[in-house]
Amino acid sequence: MEGLASDISTDRQQGGDRPLGRLLAFIKSPRGIQVLVVLVDIIALILSGMIFYQVRTSGGLFNDISGYPFWVAFNTALYIVICWMFLFWFSGVYVNVHNRALFDEYYSVLKVISIGFIFLTGAVIYDTLSVPSGQRSYRFVSLLIYFLSVAGCIGLGRFLIRRLVRRLRRRGIGLRKTIIIGDSERSRALLRMFRDRPELGFEIVGTVESSAGSTPEFRALSLGTLDDLERIIPARKVEVSVLGMEHERDLVLRLMTETAVSDTTIKVIPDLYDIVSGRARAHHLYGIPLIEVDPEIMPVWEQHMKRLLDIGFSSTVLLVGLPIWLIVALLIKIEDRGPILYAQERVGQGGVPFVMYKFRSMRTDAEKTGISWTSQNDPRVTRIGKIIRRLHIDEVPQFWNVLTGEMSIVGPRPERPFYVEKYTSLLPSYPRRLRVKPGLTGWNQVQAGEIVENVEFVRERIRHDFFYIENMSLRLDIEIIFRTILRVIQRKGQA
Repeated sequence: MEGLASDISTDRQQGGDRPLGRLLAFIKSPRGIQVLVVLVDIIALILSGMIFYQVRTSGGLFNDISGYPFWVAFNTALYIVICWMFLFWFSGVYVNVHNRALFDEYYSVLKVISIGFIFLTGAVIYDTLSVPSGQRSYRFVSLLIYFLSVAGCIGLGRFLIRRLVRRLRRRGIGLRKTIIIGDSERSRALLRMFRDRPELGFEIVGTVESSAGSTPEFRALSLGTLDDLERIIPARKVEVSVLGMEHERDLVLRLMTETAVSDTTIKVIPDLYDIVSGRARAHHLYGIPLIEVDPEIMPVWEQHMKRLLDIGFSSTVLLVGLPIWLIVALLIKIEDRGPILYAQERVGQGGVPFVMYKFRSMRTDAEKTGISWTSQNDPRVTRIGKIIRRLHIDEVPQFWNVLTGEMSIVGPRPERPFYVEKYTSLLPSYPRRLRVKPGLTGWNQVQAGEIVENVEFVRERIRHDFFYIENMSLRLDIEIIFRTILRVIQRKGQA
């Protein structure tokens, strides 16, 4: 490890261009640790399968399968490993794996393993209904051995990874950039702990003062005041915000919902527990209690189901309707010889820009007088454009954006950078829409009437978008999809 530290120092001095530097940068990221854990889990599952095979084919305990071919065992083990990894992924055991206590981490994995073995036991019971009772007992004993080997190998692998991560963190690799907001006795204790114990995974980049009464210890690391948060968090690439203000409930709520703090993992001093709403959990960090507000808006399994729904729905629409989309493209081309698709830059999740596609429904010079929203019976719309807009066919190419992961079927509609900047200056909470992936349809689209370009309409739109963000669920997504289909059938919406 000393040699590794030397290489780290050399790579930092040389700008990190060497392969080792790039590797260390990957390991430093939460994604890198997550990939490392996934690889170790795969190795652990393979090892447990080898142990299981060895036990069943040696020692004379299970003579009924002593001649079990190795290649059959290998193929079966490969299939089982894939099933286990899918179950782990689907249940969310790899989310925030870089920042959980070992016991919490292993307990969540053990629950998934137990659920998997409940299904496996059910399959064995069904498969052994016609098997003699003696052989049936052998299979259940071997199943128990497999359960213990999987639980043991996975636990050992996670333990070794945790040891490695702690050693890397002591050398400054894999730390999460953290700020502490508000001076209090407990926030100062956390400040000292995070600085003295880097293996906890937090790198203090500074403090933020909430009042003029900060102590010298807290003020020495100050990056500014609360008014500077919108600048501090992106500039310092802050990942964790610790809220240490005492008896300032309204302020804490505002910070958690209307500022850049909401885009980070939020840890709250327990004195403020009674004002925290939503899914939050309390835990102790070496004697100092903290409440961590879950940054995941939807449960992990629902996020995966939402993505599977996006892929399945989009693929079906694009493939099944392909003849119709080709006819529409031909008609657009024939009308004015202009381009078939209209490509436009939009702002996606986290403020990342992307190119959104639509069937062109307006004249090629539609924005020669400047950028503006479309209106009811907009004269810039072509003859074919009026038809495809009324049927909402102009939106179909966005299913490609959904397939590529830039958009989702359901979510706040993506806006152009011009409008994001314009309405952010008027409504400071507007960027909160960017916390989730933009959608082809959304709660606002199934609730709102005629589009009018004014602040009042935007306020109502934000209210609808925030309702969706705060209540995101698979059930709500399905409801919005059905409501959207109903509106299309009823030929409601803007033309």
